Amino acid sequence: ALKENIKRFPKVSIAFSGGVDSTLLLQVAIDVLGPNVLPITVNGAMLPDSEFAEAQALAKAMGAVPLVIDADVFSLENFVKNPADRCYHCKKFIFTQIKDTTRANGYEVILDGSNLDDMKDYRPGIKALGELGVFSPLKEAGLTKQDIRDISAYYGLPTATKPAMACLATRIPTNTPITPTALTAIEAGEDFLKSLGLSQYRLRLLGETAKIECDPGDFTTIIENRLVLIDTLKKVGIKTITLDLAGYNCGNMNG
Repeated sequence: ALKENIKRFPKVSIAFSGGVDSTLLLQVAIDVLGPNVLPITVNGAMLPDSEFAEAQALAKAMGAVPLVIDADVFSLENFVKNPADRCYHCKKFIFTQIKDTTRANGYEVILDGSNLDDMKDYRPGIKALGELGVFSPLKEAGLTKQDIRDISAYYGLPTATKPAMACLATRIPTNTPITPTALTAIEAGEDFLKSLGLSQYRLRLLGETAKIECDPGDFTTIIENRLVLIDTLKKVGIKTITLDLAGYNCGNMNG
């Protein structure tokens, strides 16, 4: 079903982040359309540097070289103010640039990696994709996140077991202004958590307090490495570091 959804188009551009969903989409699109696939990666403060570098390396390993767009999200008032529909404004801003770049390179159709599970969460950004005419073949094929991981494993993609990622701005409560300093602190903390090999994690920023969410099975790892973690976060302005005993929960900053 996924291949048939992609075959409808002679050539496509793909919003490629290097995450689980867009990586599978790029792989299948290359299988179906060969060289008529243009991956586009948006680089900005909302994306960790490590994720950007991994995305570039992954695409090249798949035989594709993404075009890179640098997006200044701090020029967008509704990103900085962080209202409940921030994601809508940010997606509209970013995908408008993707659309312009797509057309400038002789392409018309844009694909993104939204999947069926995205319909279950509060995702105001999906409205923006619809307004800009972006197609979501994974969702149209009825694929859930687990389906996508299973198919990724079939292809031998390294993202099959990659933890779910999201824009760094999702770590900040709604209506709390987003600053470069805040995103830098979140990125530094999550880079450290990533280095510990955690299965799933988030560092939520509540003023000068960092709240770590992770799988309860990883609590021991956090405690064993707490002194280095504290030192890492103190250096970027975090005064208090807490561990959420409820564990990781997607969408905790919604609303």
